[in-house]
Amino acid sequence: MTDHAFYILSTSTAAALLAYIVLWSGLQTFNANPTKRFLRIWVKLILYYAAYTMPVWIVLLVLSWLQNTLPMMQDSVSFLVLAILVMGLYFYTVIVQPNRLRVEHHAVDLSLSSPLTVAVLADLRIGLYSGKPRHIRKLVSTINALSADAVMITGDWLYYPSADLVGQLMLFKGVNKPIYTVMSVSDLRYQSINTTKQGQPLLEDTLASAFDILDISYIGQQCTSLPLTCAATAKGHSVPSVSSYSRNSQKLTKKKSTKNNPVVALLCGWQDIPQPTTEVETPSKAAKAALADKITHASQPVIILASRFDSISHLPRSVQPRPLLITGAAKTTQKNIWLAQKQKDIQRNKERSALLRNNRMSKQHGLYQYGSAQIFVSSGVGTRGLPFRLYRPTIDVLTIR
Repeated sequence: MTDHAFYILSTSTAAALLAYIVLWSGLQTFNANPTKRFLRIWVKLILYYAAYTMPVWIVLLVLSWLQNTLPMMQDSVSFLVLAILVMGLYFYTVIVQPNRLRVEHHAVDLSLSSPLTVAVLADLRIGLYSGKPRHIRKLVSTINALSADAVMITGDWLYYPSADLVGQLMLFKGVNKPIYTVMSVSDLRYQSINTTKQGQPLLEDTLASAFDILDISYIGQQCTSLPLTCAATAKGHSVPSVSSYSRNSQKLTKKKSTKNNPVVALLCGWQDIPQPTTEVETPSKAAKAALADKITHASQPVIILASRFDSISHLPRSVQPRPLLITGAAKTTQKNIWLAQKQKDIQRNKERSALLRNNRMSKQHGLYQYGSAQIFVSSGVGTRGLPFRLYRPTIDVLTIR
C-alpha cells in the first residue's frame, strides 16, 4: 500500500469514526430525554461511545507508525506504547470493568432468631451508561443463582434513563426473589420533573409505576416483616405513587399468606425527601418521627433500608435492639463517611471474619458501628458522572445472624 493510499484510507476511517461517535451520541442524548444540560449529557455520551472505538484507533495508530505517516512518533517508541496503554486502559475501564460483576459475602451479627441472607444492590444508575439489557440480564442471572431470601435495592435507580422506563426495567421481572427498595432523592426529583410539565405527563412511565408492574416492593416510610422463607412469599406488594407519600397509613399487602413463616426481623424503609414542591406531596415531619419511634421501640431486630448512610443520625444511639442500616456508597456517602470517621461518630467494624477480611473494596465500603447501631455500605453496580469505572460492580450478600 502506498503512503498516499494509506493516508486517504486512515483519514477516511478516522473521519467516519468521529462522525459515528458524535451523531450516535446525539441520538442517544435525545433518547435520554433530558429536560436540561443537553450539551453536558452529549459530551458524556461522546466520551462513552468513543471508548468502543479505542481498538480501531489503536490499530490506526500502529499502522500509521509502521507507515511513518506520524512524524512526531517516528523516533519515539515509548510515546507509541504510552498512547496504546492509555487507550487500552480507557477501553478497559469503560467497557470491560462495568461488566465484571462479582459477588462479595459478608457476615453481620444482629441477634436474629434464625439467620437471614439478603442480596444488596446499590447505585444501579440505569440510564446513560448502566442498565443496558446485557447488564441487567447478568444482574438477574447472578441474583437468581444466589441462595438469598430477599433482594434489597438502596435507591439511586436512575441516571437519565430512556422514556420507555418500564421497558428498560422489564428484565427485573425475572428475579426469582422478593425485591424491596427505597428511592433516593435523585429518584424522587426525577419523578417530580417527569410527571408534570404544564399539567401534562412528560413520560408515560414513571419509576413508581414501574415498581408496580415489576412486583418490586417500595417500602419508603413503611415497615414490613421479613419472614425466614421469603422465597415462599410473593414478590408483589402494592406500590404507592409519589403523590401518596403523605398517606402513610397505606400498608404493604402480600399476595400470599406468610403466617407459617417465622418473622425474624422488621424491615423499614427510611425515605430521604427532596425539598417540598407545589407539585409533589411529601411526608410530614410527624410521619417521619412516627417511623423513627416505631423503629426505636421495635421488639424485633430492625433492618433499615436507605439511600444515604447518614439517615442513621436521626435515630437515638441507644436504640435497642440495635438496628442495621443498609445503604449505598454514592459520592456524598463516601464524603460523609470520611467526615464521620474524622469526628469519631462511626468506627470501622473490627470483626475478625474471613468473609470481611477478604473484602478488597475501597475503605468506604463495608460494616461500621454507630453507637448501638450498625451501618453496612454497599459497593454499588452502576456508573455515573464520567463513564469509566475503577472498581468492579459488586452485589453484596449479607448473612445476618
